[in-house]
Amino acid sequence: MRAPLLALLTLGACTVTPAPELAPPAQPQRAGIDPIIAARAAGAEIHIVGDDYVIQIMRENEIVLTRAADNTREIFPKPEPQHPRWSGERYTTENAARRLTIEVRDDRPCERADRATYPTRIDVILDGEETTACGVRL
Repeated sequence: MRAPLLALLTLGACTVTPAPELAPPAQPQRAGIDPIIAARAAGAEIHIVGDDYVIQIMRENEIVLTRAADNTREIFPKPEPQHPRWSGERYTTENAARRLTIEVRDDRPCERADRATYPTRIDVILDGEETTACGVRL
């Protein structure tokens, strides 16, 4: 009695085909929805959000400043960061028209007016005008 039952179970196990595996979702599918995922997909190292601008420090050799009001982009060369005494980095750069200094302060969290909380406070000086922004390392 056991032999036919064992044969039936063995035969049944051999004919079952596994379900095909589905491919994992690709990151760029959400890139248009979440700005941090979009920045990471674009190659940003640090994503910075100010009141009227967004800055992305790219992994390659550039810093991209995008104005929120008119969606204009300015490209700055990315210098080697300076490492001051406080925990963080300082980038000082300029293009043909403007001078930009970015101080990434890892020791201070940042909360925006819209209640979004970021792990890093960023001090931005654009042509002598200093503002405080919030950022995240990607």
